[in-house]
Amino acid sequence: PAARRWEAVALNNIGVVLVTKTLVLPKIPEDHEVELKLPSPADVLALDVTWSAPENGDEILTTSLHFEPGTAPASVRTTVHLPDGPYEVAIAVARTAGVDSSRRRITLDSSARVTIPLR
Repeated sequence: PAARRWEAVALNNIGVVLVTKTLVLPKIPEDHEVELKLPSPADVLALDVTWSAPENGDEILTTSLHFEPGTAPASVRTTVHLPDGPYEVAIAVARTAGVDSSRRRITLDSSARVTIPLR
């Protein structure tokens, strides 16, 4: 009887750990370093990056950066505070000659910085 109780407690604890790891922990936001690479930054005036849920397109986070003409760096580093997982990312680069827009799917995980090359 006592051994059966310990088995039941152990199985219950394993179940709690599995549920926590699969349902709760993946949803906890964490900081992710994102690097945006601009191939010709001299004419960049602004940069808008919008992170959306891939399943429904709901916007989650938008980062907007503005630059004086000729001051945008070739590499912009920013931090997003989001849970690990896939996202649709819409990027608009405002240049002196117009706006370049693109969309792509990015998966955030806790392993490393995400680098997004822009055109």
